[in-house]
Amino acid sequence: MSSLSSTSSPSPPPGGSLRLIDIGANLLDSKFSGEYNGSSRHPPDLETVLRRSLTQYEGHAAEVGGCERVIITAGTLSEARETLAMCEKINAKCASKGVATTAGFHPTRATEYEEGLYEHVKENAWPQGDVVALGELGLDYDRLQFSDKESQMTSLLAQLAVSERLQSSGVSLPLFIHSRNCGDDLYEVLKDNRSKFPGGVVHSFDGPLALAEKYMSLGLYIGLNGCSFRTPENMSVVSQLPLDRLMLETDAPWCDIRPTHPGHAHVSTFFEPVKKEKKWEEGCFVKNRTEPCMVVQVLEVVAGCQGVKVEDVAEA
Repeated sequence: MSSLSSTSSPSPPPGGSLRLIDIGANLLDSKFSGEYNGSSRHPPDLETVLRRSLTQYEGHAAEVGGCERVIITAGTLSEARETLAMCEKINAKCASKGVATTAGFHPTRATEYEEGLYEHVKENAWPQGDVVALGELGLDYDRLQFSDKESQMTSLLAQLAVSERLQSSGVSLPLFIHSRNCGDDLYEVLKDNRSKFPGGVVHSFDGPLALAEKYMSLGLYIGLNGCSFRTPENMSVVSQLPLDRLMLETDAPWCDIRPTHPGHAHVSTFFEPVKKEKKWEEGCFVKNRTEPCMVVQVLEVVAGCQGVKVEDVAEA
């Protein structure tokens, strides 16, 4: 078991020898500004989070993590502009690009859909720019109080049209896909519109194996994080997924791997010291708040679940 503590003796950071990418982190979230449920609990500490997570940030190796790159997720066009500015600021402090971003409309923000996504992505697409994927787009039937099914479908189809238009103009970016309790509805839409996008990843997957196989049949990858390991059924699915179709993420600051989750039994890297947000201290980790450096725990759970080495998962 490896434990990270400010009082421990120097040791190589977990994941330091592995090439890891956190494909989904919500770095715009207010928790990284010290705000929780509308209350300010501590000063902003995103700089500390980045130093812990990114390799070669500000000319130094990551303090505890080993992410070569972190992809920042955006849920609206306005957020996409913010994440793009964040990327420019962070990458200016990295030897090579340490962060990139998505651009699109989350299904729970579907009613905020507006024109301008095509222009934003075309102007800022990777590799000249920092936009690496279109999204976070998809369907979410768990939170219809934010956007009804009709609005979500309208937004999804509009973004698939943007993807098709981008491909026609020579910009081919994958989709960053959100699928939550929507049965086969999202799969059917993606299947019917498969020519409009080059590929993508269904992130934060926690559905049944049959659905994962349907998504993979479209050439899509499956993204796993702490929310993918919460039940024995989840773990059974993860154990059967092909390693070469998996991508790892934290969905920071969400989706922590808790002791009550069956996946926790496979975690061997722990991050200390940990304090509740109300008792925050400089340099500490916040209880139940994930950070990109914790993607190594996701790696460990997948490896343990499938009975392989972490290197096998990282290199797949």
